[in-house]
Amino acid sequence: MNILKRKIYFLTGIAILILVTGASVFAASSSFNKQINYQGKLGNLAGVTVADGDYAMIFRLYTSSSGATPVWTETWTSTTTRITVTSGLFSTLLGSLDSIASVNFNQDLYLGVTMGGSSTPPVWDPEMTPRKRLGAVPSAFVADTLDGLDSDSFLRSDDSDTMASSSAGTLLTLSQTGAGNILSLQNTTGAVLTVTNSGNVGIGTTSPYAALSVVGASGVVADHYSATGTATNTAASGWNISAGCFA
Repeated sequence: MNILKRKIYFLTGIAILILVTGASVFAASSSFNKQINYQGKLGNLAGVTVADGDYAMIFRLYTSSSGATPVWTETWTSTTTRITVTSGLFSTLLGSLDSIASVNFNQDLYLGVTMGGSSTPPVWDPEMTPRKRLGAVPSAFVADTLDGLDSDSFLRSDDSDTMASSSAGTLLTLSQTGAGNILSLQNTTGAVLTVTNSGNVGIGTTSPYAALSVVGASGVVADHYSATGTATNTAASGWNISAGCFA
């Protein structure tokens, strides 16, 4: 049989499982098998199945239905890695020989298959046409969501991000029901802003001792400062301010 007349005339499907970093809709094991199950039936142009044997094949993934450079290639050519065909049927896990984990599946991808036959060395056909566009199993449609919300609706914890809303309500509410601080903002040198569980606000300190504590050489600079009521220092040489105002 001339290898140029061979073709895969029936595909039983390609299944892809997509995981979303940072927002998982199910418990995922760290040993998740990042391979794609690919099955097919190999026959000639007349639909007659090929003889049983071990066949050389090359699989490539492209971002285009024609042309382009493959983003991933896997070659099954050696006597120990050829793909076994029985009654025309074969099954393999793409990514078994060359990892597919680094491929960006968040885009249209097309699978190209090249047959090399069962001879040694292989006699390669041109890549089959058309390339097969990868689809997804039904459950993958919700893998990019959490409680029905798209992953774009969530802030990232590992990179710059922006929260924006046109709602008339409060944009962000932090509710601390434990004993820890409500908020802690830090830079590479230390504390920038701290809000304790008691409601004290500290600028430049993680331990504000008053409703507002400012620590640092720059102190407080304001265009207008108003103190109402009476502030008293109870030390023997203490002082007080009664309704003071600086403008």
